[in-house]
Amino acid sequence: MVEDEAVTRHDRRRMQTRALLVESACAFLASDIGSRVSVQQLADRADVGVGSFYNHFANKEALFDAATAEILTEFGRFFDGACDGIDDPVVLFAHGVRMTAHLLESHREMSEIVMRLGFEYLAKDTALAPRAAAGLRAAAESGRLRIDHLDTALACTAGSLLGCLHLLAADPSLDVTRTVSALAAGLLRMFGLDDSTATAAASHPLEFRPRRFGAAPRCAPATLP
Repeated sequence: MVEDEAVTRHDRRRMQTRALLVESACAFLASDIGSRVSVQQLADRADVGVGSFYNHFANKEALFDAATAEILTEFGRFFDGACDGIDDPVVLFAHGVRMTAHLLESHREMSEIVMRLGFEYLAKDTALAPRAAAGLRAAAESGRLRIDHLDTALACTAGSLLGCLHLLAADPSLDVTRTVSALAAGLLRMFGLDDSTATAAASHPLEFRPRRFGAAPRCAPATLP
C-alpha cells in the first residue's frame, strides 16, 4: 500500500513537471523569442532543473511539438463544445472559420503561435485541419458546396485564416465579428454557395467564452530576463 502511494505521488510529480514545461514552451512560442529559446530558459521558466527537462524530453524540439499538440487539442475541445448540436455542414464549416479567426479573443496565446508558425501550424494533422476537412467533405457530399480538390480547398481556407489573423492583430480598430463573418461568407461563395445563403450561414449565432490555454497564467508571452 505504501509503495502504491509512493508511485502515485511520483507519477503526479512527473505529470506536474511535464505540464510546467509544456506551459513554458507555450509561453515562449507565443512571444517574440519563439523557438530560439534555450533549454535552460525553458527549464528556468518552468522552475525545474535542466536534468528534469531531459527526463521528459529529448530536446527542445520535442517539447515544442508536445506544446503544439497540447494547445491544438485544447482548441479542438473548445471548438467541439461550441459547435455541439449544429447539423448543417455549411454552418459548421462557417463556424470553424469564424472561431479560428476569433482566436485573438478566445485563445490569445494560440493566436500568437499560429501567426508566428504560420501555414504549417494550421495545416497540422491535429485539431484544426481534420475538422476543416471533415466539414468541407460533408458539405460537398450534401451538394451544398462544390469542392473539386479537398487539399486545395484546405490550403485556401488555412491561408485566408492566417491572413485574417494578421489583419486583426495589426488593426485593433477593426470590427472582429464583421471581419470574420465576411471571411467565412467569402470562402463559402468561393466554394459555390450563393450570396444570401453564404451570408446567412456566416451570420449564424456564434457563442463562446474566452479561454486561456492551461490552468495558470504561466502561458503569458515570455520575455528574456
